[in-house]
Amino acid sequence: MSSRRHPALTTLALLYILTLNVCAFAAAPNSQEYPTQILRTGVDLNTTDISPNSRQLADILKLTPLLERNQTLRKKIDPTNFDPTLENLAMGQQLIACVSESTQIIQEANLAVDFVLAELQAEQNIYNEILTTYINDRDKTTLRTNAISYILNGALWSVCEGLSIPTYSDAKLSIPSGITGIMAGIVPSIASIYALKQLSGKKQISEKDPNMLAKIFDYPVTPEIDYPKCVWDFLNTAQVGEPPTKTRRALLIERWIVDKNIPGFTESTATKQLDVITASVPRKKALDISALNTRLAMLQQLGAEILKMKRMLLELSMVVHGEKNI
Repeated sequence: MSSRRHPALTTLALLYILTLNVCAFAAAPNSQEYPTQILRTGVDLNTTDISPNSRQLADILKLTPLLERNQTLRKKIDPTNFDPTLENLAMGQQLIACVSESTQIIQEANLAVDFVLAELQAEQNIYNEILTTYINDRDKTTLRTNAISYILNGALWSVCEGLSIPTYSDAKLSIPSGITGIMAGIVPSIASIYALKQLSGKKQISEKDPNMLAKIFDYPVTPEIDYPKCVWDFLNTAQVGEPPTKTRRALLIERWIVDKNIPGFTESTATKQLDVITASVPRKKALDISALNTRLAMLQQLGAEILKMKRMLLELSMVVHGEKNI
């Protein structure tokens, strides 16, 4: 039997290996250079029917029966019929009660979103303040290092050249001149290495003050950073068309892992990273500019995705007022 492989089989094998490598690269941490939006609402204000995701939110809020009742009553009531019969009056009162209750549920959900956003904003303000201090300290240290480097470099070269002038009559001076010239080259190099080391800024022990990311990663939370039920249910429900396991929360985490702009987060089970990101467990020399930037990016994206609930709440409000159908 010939030991040579069939060319077609070899080609298929190479294609299979290439496909595996491409898939592995696509799922690799920090591989997505240009991030995109994570969640889509599917809301179209120009259609008469609400989006599937808005319908899902109505189910989460237990609002669907009221919206269906609202729609049914509006179809039964003739706005041009001014006959004050008991039936018309009864349906009118039912519609008013239905609209009132539906509006209260939507308003409460709207305030729940604001409740989360308020805490997210407060945490971002704190982290931005710390980050500004870290960046300013780093810039001052770098500037000071460069200034000292330039001054010493100029002074050493001046001494070097000063010693080299009389070497025509005293050759022995070439030795200290050469040594001084070497020092003039070494000092800036050492200063440059030190300046590069300062790029990440100072490193301090991470604090133990859990933030709004804690619950996203199943860390313990306090009442101040807990989520209202409707918002948490929304995050733990898959978008319409996605597998049940692909919840909005899971999509957020997956997106953060592949985002090249968040290099401080590479794995959803990396305990050390999550301890610092969620500010739940103190870690030595873990709080730095990179960690603060990671927190800020995640908190901003989390807030932006939760804010999309308001797009769907608007559609539900339009159903209440008879502008859309459920």
